[in-house]
Amino acid sequence: MKLEQAKITDAKTAIGLLKESAQWLKETGSDQWSDVLQGEDKHDLADAVGKGEVYFFYNSKNELVGMAAAWKVPTEWDKMLWQEFGFDQTACYLHRVIIRPLYRRNAYGKELLNALKQRFSGEVSELRLDCLASNQKLVQFYRSNEFINVGSSTDSKGNKFELFSYDMK
Repeated sequence: MKLEQAKITDAKTAIGLLKESAQWLKETGSDQWSDVLQGEDKHDLADAVGKGEVYFFYNSKNELVGMAAAWKVPTEWDKMLWQEFGFDQTACYLHRVIIRPLYRRNAYGKELLNALKQRFSGEVSELRLDCLASNQKLVQFYRSNEFINVGSSTDSKGNKFELFSYDMK
């Protein structure tokens, strides 16, 4: 398993992975990331690739199985959801944590989170992420991978999100 920083030339690949996952979510009955299928991306993944904030995750056969975006500066989204909890200047915000549908159910999600923990060890104080409160499977997944549910928040549309933190200290 290896985690590699995406290069500027990888933006289309990153967007492709995001669309692939958004389509899979749609097929499972979820409207999460539906904006991506409509050509929008509130987290501007292509720009994040250009800034070196996206990481690709490869398995032992060197197949691209997933990715994650990692921001050391909170986005407007993060500011909205995390405002009650404050902003530690040394926290890192994870978004677009994806395991490609073809590779799900092989423990790659756990491996990706572990690779991110290792990558940012000694560099940040905590990893933060959020997920829809209605996605109980994902809520349990983050809990089972040592992320602490620190509370919940609501977006501007009234959707409830669970907020998770992994202490890197």
